[in-house]
Amino acid sequence: MARLLYIAHRVPYPPDKGERVRAFQEVLALGDHFQVTVAALSHGAADIAAAPELACHCHKVITAPAGGKVGLLRGGVALLAGKSVTEGYFRSRRLARLIAAEAAQQPFDLVMCYSSSTLPYALAAPARARIADLGDVDSAKWQAYARDSRWPRSWLYAREAAGVRKLEIRAVQRCQAVLMVSPAEVDALGLDDDNVLAVANGVDSQFFAPGAAEPVDAGQAALVFTGTMDYRPNIEGVCWFVREVWPGLKAEVPEATFTIVGRDPAPAVRRLERNAGVTVTGTVPDVRPYLEAAAVVVCPLHIARGLQNKVLEAMAMGKAVVASPDGLEGIDLRPGHDAVQADSPATWREGIIRLLGDAQGRIAMGQAARSCVQTKYTWSACMAPLVSLCLRLLGQTAERPAVPHRLAGAGQRRTTHKAHWRD
Repeated sequence: MARLLYIAHRVPYPPDKGERVRAFQEVLALGDHFQVTVAALSHGAADIAAAPELACHCHKVITAPAGGKVGLLRGGVALLAGKSVTEGYFRSRRLARLIAAEAAQQPFDLVMCYSSSTLPYALAAPARARIADLGDVDSAKWQAYARDSRWPRSWLYAREAAGVRKLEIRAVQRCQAVLMVSPAEVDALGLDDDNVLAVANGVDSQFFAPGAAEPVDAGQAALVFTGTMDYRPNIEGVCWFVREVWPGLKAEVPEATFTIVGRDPAPAVRRLERNAGVTVTGTVPDVRPYLEAAAVVVCPLHIARGLQNKVLEAMAMGKAVVASPDGLEGIDLRPGHDAVQADSPATWREGIIRLLGDAQGRIAMGQAARSCVQTKYTWSACMAPLVSLCLRLLGQTAERPAVPHRLAGAGQRRTTHKAHWRD
């Protein structure tokens, strides 16, 4: 069996956050065809504890510490050298040595790195072929931060965008394939090359299913948002929603509630509880009881990149979703049928109020949303192009035909883990 090295900027377990979900599913899918060694940076005790559990799903896991104060210092040095802070932050001589030692024992046939921050490791590791999964166009995200920030942060974010852009260009130049999460991200990358492909995220529609959890008591007109709440796009999104949409909505639907579900809420998010009807939960063991309780799931993101797992999971739960254009970007759905797209405070209020007043319409939209996910966004279908690509790079043949990289078919891989959220 061919040897594959998978490099991640943090231990991809448990799959309870967007970046870890995708990475974990890639490891699972590749493990059916390759002897997978995962090399990952650890960022604390939780990562160290998770590594042995991840090892149950692959051949071997090697880790080295990164980040923290030393990582910030290295990030600053990298910035002064014209590189990205991210690249310096995730630099670890120890991980590089561990990878070299593994390769010295037996060379790897294929190296795959997850995120641009791990590209230097992949380029240094000897292998017959290399794949970089960039996921989103991170340089565009930093550019958006720069536009929305004041100096000196605007300067810092602009420098970071330039440094990350260099990594993205190197990935396309040096790797046999570069993966993005959607065709829209392929286009946004703006590097016209045949080796840039779209491989979508999926969702476990057995875990995220209607009736899979007992709902919390949030009222009959409950709106729910889920996400990691120290992540800037999520913070900006919910703060905008409460500021621009919630007052008018609450005035027209007094019984409405808005529950913000997610770990590590920033102070700005905590302060939203001062508004009548708004609840911030902080970390919860399972988001499904909150999704199950929702009359409408909202996703008001304005500086998001890529394909939103939170939207796919709500759709899989059979929920009516109202989202911004950025929140729906990359998802192949029928606006107005599978989900509602809103791009102004007025259209947000109109869409939500209409759904709250039409139970049958909510049910129908939720059913259409779940059907969309089950047809196009199962993990087995979404990962099939990746497996096919890896086998093709090594001159091997997949046991069954893979789905074209811009499409997705039916089928679902069963996994044994329970935690699944969130970006």
